[in-house]
Amino acid sequence: MSEQKFSLIDAIYNFLGWIFPNCRDALKLVEKGQKQGLKWHEKVALKYNSPLCLHCNCNREKFDKEYKKLKKL
Repeated sequence: MSEQKFSLIDAIYNFLGWIFPNCRDALKLVEKGQKQGLKWHEKVALKYNSPLCLHCNCNREKFDKEYKKLKKL
């Protein structure tokens, strides 16, 4: 088994993910909300992450489509 190294860049990216909205968390919460209800803190996190990444718009179409499905449920 190969060990994955955790670099300083990885640590910085993970830390910034806690501070700034990001696509990964938003999409994960939308998909989870479609399968089961979200808890209050997850709903807050979804609202916070709904603008997605500030530096890109990579998953905007997918997020919008999945978020509409969530709202219908």
